[in-house]
This record gives sequence, C-alpha cells and structure tokens, in this order.
Amino acid sequence: MNRLLKIFLLTLLVIFTLSFVLSRILRVTPLSWGHDEVNMSFWSNEAINGYDPVAYFTVGKAVPGSDSFSVEWNEAKWLFSSDENRSLFESAPDQYAPQYGGYCGYAVAKGFTANTDPEVFEILNGKLYLFVGENEKEEWMKNWRENIRKCEDNWY
Repeated sequence: MNRLLKIFLLTLLVIFTLSFVLSRILRVTPLSWGHDEVNMSFWSNEAINGYDPVAYFTVGKAVPGSDSFSVEWNEAKWLFSSDENRSLFESAPDQYAPQYGGYCGYAVAKGFTANTDPEVFEILNGKLYLFVGENEKEEWMKNWRENIRKCEDNWY
C-alpha cells in the first residue's frame, strides 16, 4: 500500500509539473495567476514573437522584425523591420504596441493569457489586437465591442 501511495503521488507530481511547463511554453495561464505585461518568447524577452508592431499599421500585415532594429520597452525587446519603424515606436509606444501586451484578445476576454499567431490580427479604432488563430479572431469579432470591455475588465 505504501508503494502504491508513492507511485500515485509521484504520478501527480509529474502531471502537475508537465502541466505547468506546457502552460508556460504555450503561455496559456489564467490571468488571476498573474502575467507578464508583454507576451514574450519562452526562450527570450522578444515581444510578440519578434514581429514589428508598427508594420501592422504602416503596411497592414505582419512583418518579422530584426535584431538590427530593436528597442527595450516595458521589460521586453521589441524588434522592427526598419529604423523608421523603430523611431515611430519610440516616439509613441502606446500607439503601436498591441493591446493586452500582445496576448490573444479572445483568451483575455475569457480570463486567460495565450500566445498569438502574428499573422492573425485586427486593427480597431487605431488599436492592434492579436489572436491565437483565425477561429478565435472570428469568434471575438462577432461582438468585438463587448469583448473589448471584457478584456479591459479582465486585464486590469
């Protein structure tokens, strides 16, 4: 019996540890557990998977950034595709940084953080929103005004 209890406890420990590690890698956690202000790579402090936040506004699409054009802001390293984009961001980071630190808007509306696919985004009222996938974006967009309210309530 004592041996079975040890095996059971060890199994629970392994399950808990794997769940925690996977949630950190995927960056899916309840907001109530606390969260970083910016969605950063698990392996570095690069914001929003290394994509240029300004390019969403200037060219209307996701553009990978470069280490050659980077800036530290809000405890994260932001990458840009050009010196001009870096300068625009430095002059008004709140204007270009994605909402909710670059975490998925759909997840934040539900009370979680989740990593995003940089290719899946929406700009509403001059604000950038990122999403984990097209299905989540589509669902969130059905009632985006209410979802923004939920996100605001959950985020702060």
